Amino acid sequence: MPYNNTPFNFYGTQTDQVKIDLDNANNNFTILANAFKDNSPDTGIVKNADAVGGFTPSQTPTPNAIPVAKSDGKIDAGWLPPISGGSSSCVDLTNASSDYNLSVGECAIINFTNATSVPLHIATQDGTVYEMFITPFNNAGTSGGSGNPAFLNPNNTTYSNAFDFAEVFRNINTGSSMYDTYSAFRVGWSIYSAYIIITNKTTYKNVKGFCNIYGTSSDLGNISVYSCVWKDTTTVWSSLGTLIFPQSTTGQILVRRIV
Repeated sequence: MPYNNTPFNFYGTQTDQVKIDLDNANNNFTILANAFKDNSPDTGIVKNADAVGGFTPSQTPTPNAIPVAKSDGKIDAGWLPPISGGSSSCVDLTNASSDYNLSVGECAIINFTNATSVPLHIATQDGTVYEMFITPFNNAGTSGGSGNPAFLNPNNTTYSNAFDFAEVFRNINTGSSMYDTYSAFRVGWSIYSAYIIITNKTTYKNVKGFCNIYGTSSDLGNISVYSCVWKDTTTVWSSLGTLIFPQSTTGQILVRRIV
């Protein structure tokens, strides 16, 4: 029975006019009650009161929903449009405050200025593989860089002496190789640009890549090829982590999920 704007017919001629009018009125009350939560006006909450045009708000990326800022006043990075089109579109995580889960083929971009610590805000899980480009914008030269390693801290922390690092290195003077142990993934040295493959399997967690190092007197025009393995085969790697630079660095990071 549809809603009746005027359920009572004072001049009705049907013998059961009172019953008809009461049935119409009761139906109206039922329709009105169903507009409230739990079908009860006592709740004082109208169903879909927060919807606009039939769409409801959400703080997390959800199909057919309205973006809502989080407590820090920022919307989740997943709401942001791609920087470039195609299946390998990028999301800008420069100002992200929580970890974003890249889909296969999707990439993220992180810009940073005068930083020694850059959180990637990328979620990861067992069985995933990524490629990462680290590009500093520091002026090229043979001075101004700290002669110390750069790291990727998985899960945004360190694990004492749990990482084995092997490197083959060639600079303007000589070639060498080395093996050492660290408390995070070593991914560079001094001021550097790098291409890195990241493999996250709980039983085999590894970064491998090559980089050009500059910023100290013997480092201009060289190459380093390396591999660093996280020896712990039980700890879950759930956040890609934080990049640690040995000196204040400005630049850009691109991360693309391959698997």
